[in-house]
Amino acid sequence: RRLTKSQLRQIHYASLEILEYTGIRFQDEEAVALFRKCGAEVTDGNRIHLPTMRVEWALRAAPKQIILYDQRGRPSIRLSGRKSYYGNGSDLLNIIDHKTDERRLPLLEDIRQFVGLLNALPNYDFVMSGFIPSDLPQKKVETAQMMAMLENTDKPIIYVTTNVPDTKRDVAMAEAVAGGEATFRRQPFAVCYINITNPLRHNPESIQKLLYLSGKGLPFVYRPSIVTRGLSTPITVPGFLAVNNAAFLAGLVLSQLKKEGAPIIQDSCAGGTFDMKTSVGLHSAPEVRGFNEELAHFYGIPCFGIGGTSASKAVDQQAALESALTLITSTLAGAQLIHDVGYMDSGTTGSLNQAVICHEIIAWIKKYMEGLVIDEESLALDVI
Repeated sequence: RRLTKSQLRQIHYASLEILEYTGIRFQDEEAVALFRKCGAEVTDGNRIHLPTMRVEWALRAAPKQIILYDQRGRPSIRLSGRKSYYGNGSDLLNIIDHKTDERRLPLLEDIRQFVGLLNALPNYDFVMSGFIPSDLPQKKVETAQMMAMLENTDKPIIYVTTNVPDTKRDVAMAEAVAGGEATFRRQPFAVCYINITNPLRHNPESIQKLLYLSGKGLPFVYRPSIVTRGLSTPITVPGFLAVNNAAFLAGLVLSQLKKEGAPIIQDSCAGGTFDMKTSVGLHSAPEVRGFNEELAHFYGIPCFGIGGTSASKAVDQQAALESALTLITSTLAGAQLIHDVGYMDSGTTGSLNQAVICHEIIAWIKKYMEGLVIDEESLALDVI
């Protein structure tokens, strides 16, 4: 445990105070209308002030377990309790070629090979797109990423989109694979990962994706940035936790206003701040690890974590060290969906080789986390 119950309550009450008195801007008319209808005060056009009772209602309404299926319709991931599942990340800008060891721009074929590799490695439980293909026009990238995942793995998928049309297109593709809209809703195998631009100003694209997916009853992750301490949040860790937690709770309320019981996954990612020389976020820094996971378990909401990341620019000792440390700390903290496994250079580069190394680390961790059965047979007193 990284936080006591008293500390968790302090952060929770601070988040409630932010929601009611500071307020959060929602840059979407439908969202503002839903908040106003539920009794929230709206100031300055779209600044929402949420009463505590509405947050408590949403926490009761949201599902406490979400089951994800594989593409054959078999239960694969149960998001509840402290069991961890592992997967890679998405949208890396560079790849270290496993044949030449050169850093270069990724191609669509790299995504296909990467997803196929992850499908063959048994300790990866879900798959993300990995890279942004440089050989496609931007408007075709997200559809191509989804197609590459659907065609090269039958494991659960977490996909990323930047707008509602691409989200609808990806959902339609998943529904076709599942055999229809109703089947995909009953047995979801794809989860949308929504990043909001600022915890106190929720951008239109993110809100509209939340409303669309909530209306359909499909699971999604709603996440403020984890690596902007001192930019969009206070530099202090408690202040960072409180304002990002408030951002998630606001999204939670909106999802339940759209459709009560809509499945939503809480961001429980860890991270540092950002490198002031490059403005790159430090995913593998130690100072915030374990705290967001505690908040998710405090609420009982399924959670989305991060691990297997490194700031190293090469497949080397630093990459292995930081990947191992971030994987074990996220697992011990009880993060459920641990993503970004294999990220290098603080989330800008990936490597098939590093993905295999992380797979071996995950195998070690899964064995370590197994419980111990003590009975007459295992005590082996007769043998002794």
